[in-house]
Amino acid sequence: MDINRIRYFLSVVKTGSITKAAELHHISAPALSKAIKVFERELDEKLLLPDGRGILLTDRARALAPALEEVVKKLDGIINKADLFGSFAGELKPLRIATFEVFSTHFMERILSNTFSGRSFLIHELTPGRMEQAVAGREADFAITYIPVPHPELDHLRVQAIEMGIFGLKNKFNEHAEDVPFVSPIGPIEGSPNRVRGLDGWPEEAFPRHIRYRVGMLETALGICRRGLAVAYIPKFIAKMHNEIVKPEFALEEKSLPRRFPRRKEYVYLVKRKTDLEDEAAKKLGAALRRYCSS
Repeated sequence: MDINRIRYFLSVVKTGSITKAAELHHISAPALSKAIKVFERELDEKLLLPDGRGILLTDRARALAPALEEVVKKLDGIINKADLFGSFAGELKPLRIATFEVFSTHFMERILSNTFSGRSFLIHELTPGRMEQAVAGREADFAITYIPVPHPELDHLRVQAIEMGIFGLKNKFNEHAEDVPFVSPIGPIEGSPNRVRGLDGWPEEAFPRHIRYRVGMLETALGICRRGLAVAYIPKFIAKMHNEIVKPEFALEEKSLPRRFPRRKEYVYLVKRKTDLEDEAAKKLGAALRRYCSS
């Protein structure tokens, strides 16, 4: 019996939909439907019944689901323990982190040297939503984000409150934010519950701004700011870390927010699979986020 077919079945139970379950596993709906039929033949049981354009769970399916959920959790626990070790006894496997450049540019280098000295890392730079898919698909062990995109197989652990701000070169762009040029990340965000559409978290629909430059990398955005060409909306801890390593004349200072702009705090989330226990690596990552992401 293929464990993946059990996972497909459980996703159908959770979502109540072949299509939604297929999306979770990044396969086509016909492929998942075929896998469920194979699973039914293996069990010699009917699990799903057609209901118009949807499906109904049989009584047998509802009875089996909790037991199969426990089987998958136990198996995942065994796999996770085995995955901690490499091919040599006692050698930890690389810790795989999915995040985006806000964290990988300045934050990751600090935890690599101070929190996980000597540990191998594999860092995936991905957009919100895609990083959740990487964790759910076991391409990554954890994700770090402040733009959470919900996923039924994942826990988003709220770790640290952060403040956002507009930052630019000193003595430049001191007028209201509505009148200054911004540098902003390329690419929209889909699926965020707080209606954020940009990778920097700016609420574009409520507060339109003049975006003069769109870039793919945070360091490019910071370079444009250092040249006095634009301002950026970034976490305050990033501006603080940036200013610690540049000459004083290139330090960035906080600018005024638009009128009636809500001063709200965002939160950094550590993303893990629901089936994984909160291990020592998760605790260390959480402690590092609390330490370095405070403004």
